[in-house]
Amino acid sequence: MNFKQLEVFKTIMEAGSTNAAVNVLGLSQSAISRQLSALEEEIGLQLFLRDKGRLVPRPEAYQLIEEVEEISQGVSRLRNKISDARSGSAAQGLVRAALPSSMANTMLPPVLAAFMKAHPRVTVEVLCGPYADIERMVHNRVASFGFVRLPTEDRSFSCRPITRSSSSCVIPRKHPLAARPSIELADLAACDLILLGRQRVNRNELEHNLRREVSGYRCRLEVHSVETACACAAQGLGIAIVPTMIARYFSQKSIVIRPFLPDSAAEYGIITLPGVPLSRAAQALIDSIEQALAKGSAAEQP
Repeated sequence: MNFKQLEVFKTIMEAGSTNAAVNVLGLSQSAISRQLSALEEEIGLQLFLRDKGRLVPRPEAYQLIEEVEEISQGVSRLRNKISDARSGSAAQGLVRAALPSSMANTMLPPVLAAFMKAHPRVTVEVLCGPYADIERMVHNRVASFGFVRLPTEDRSFSCRPITRSSSSCVIPRKHPLAARPSIELADLAACDLILLGRQRVNRNELEHNLRREVSGYRCRLEVHSVETACACAAQGLGIAIVPTMIARYFSQKSIVIRPFLPDSAAEYGIITLPGVPLSRAAQALIDSIEQALAKGSAAEQP
């Protein structure tokens, strides 16, 4: 059976006659009769009694009409989505973006405000977690794409590098190191430090360098977001070492932000599953995130 046959059947049931169906569907009466006869032959059921030119629905017709109406509604929705996809107005509905919580709480809201104004029919779901969790969300297709530090632990992703970021020290304003224009490893001797969680690659690299070159440093606090690290530094609990691209969102009177030297910029980007194309909406959101990060990087330049 095909949808045209079902459409003819549904219209006859609603309109009450083939003559009325002719006006609704814009087909000839003979075409409607052929479609109906073909449907009855294919399913092996006579759906109507023919009585002096009238079609009287049999009980079997009433049994089927509910299912046919559901199919018709589904096809109608599909046609609308196809039309929207062709015009780009719907931009494929739902985008699930996985980002670190610090980015979701700082950089992302103004990006989303502009994006959703330009894409009013798109729904965005924001998923948060550390980089390892973001990789799992993309791998399991929970997220359309994820923002992570590159290279990834799982090398099977398609990766699009979009920005680089050095590290900064977030220092309580009354701390002796706050007066320095930049901070080096040796300056951190005997300092209380606020470090990001141990599952992060950059944390492991940092501690390796600290153990090798600095005596007497102490990890006073271990936290799991840049936002928390900066908030704790603002309370005078230690010096936080965090990515510059996020630290710049936390400037306030109680802290100063200084470059951490030597400058070893890390690369960050978007991961997706290979062979799984992004919707136009997802691609547009990635472009918006990249543009926002590029503006932030330009603002950092002297």
